[in-house]
Amino acid sequence: MLYIIVSFLSGPSLLEHLDSMPMVDRKINAALMMPVSEKYKDMGTVVVGKVESGHLKKGDSLILMPNKTSVEVAAIYSEMEEELDIALCGDNVRIRLRGIEDEDISPGFVLTSPNKPIRAVRQFEHTLAEEVTLLVSLPLLLFALC
Repeated sequence: MLYIIVSFLSGPSLLEHLDSMPMVDRKINAALMMPVSEKYKDMGTVVVGKVESGHLKKGDSLILMPNKTSVEVAAIYSEMEEELDIALCGDNVRIRLRGIEDEDISPGFVLTSPNKPIRAVRQFEHTLAEEVTLLVSLPLLLFALC
């Protein structure tokens, strides 16, 4: 391996800097929120997504928003197709669901906890800059847990 010393660089290397960065605080005990990125039918209805907050286990009863459909987790699979007992915040997973058909799901739907579901909204207002305000008027899900 060839190392070149440059005079304009001082301080730690990129890898040393990355190693010294603090770990991301995962919201494992927060309410479940998993946006659906894709869905398909394979011996049942399967949804794919990343667990953004919370955790889920095989057998959990959840709500699929915005339709407020009650579903049950039949199985959880990792990216490597191995079956898991639990999925934690930050995991990319495939989840086989009971209680819903794949035609009733669209990308963008969100799996959430029945105890503290996320709220569906039709519009929200957001300020992009001090002078610019964006008003969105679409069926959207408010990802802020209230």
